[in-house]
Amino acid sequence: MTYAQSGVRRHVARHQVQEAAVHAFDAQLATGTPQPVPAVVAVDGIAEFIGISHGTAGPWLHEPARIGLHAAEGESWLVDVTESGSHLIDGPHETDADLHGSASNLLLALHGRLPLDNLRSEGDRATLENLVNWPDLD
Repeated sequence: MTYAQSGVRRHVARHQVQEAAVHAFDAQLATGTPQPVPAVVAVDGIAEFIGISHGTAGPWLHEPARIGLHAAEGESWLVDVTESGSHLIDGPHETDADLHGSASNLLLALHGRLPLDNLRSEGDRATLENLVNWPDLD
């Protein structure tokens, strides 16, 4: 199988769009002119962040939980966090905590660029704080 056939290029390109969007926000914030991440980029970025960044972050060191992320643009994600990491799940399920906001604000909070106070939260606040602070990279 060649590099082109493996799909690696597509995944790298997808990730680079996310990196560019978050770092563009950083640069805009530094100049005092922050702009939201475009919705189509942010929606894809949330799924990628949960699947890649959280999906490879190692074990969740807290009580297992189910968290709902709800973008004002109409997209929603259900995330199970357990000792085996995070996993996107399908279907309606009860949640322990939920975050609501624009896709941009959700993505930027997951990346640690915006505080949770920029989003509407429901349920267990500690679980949401653990989510946005995981993995601990300090």
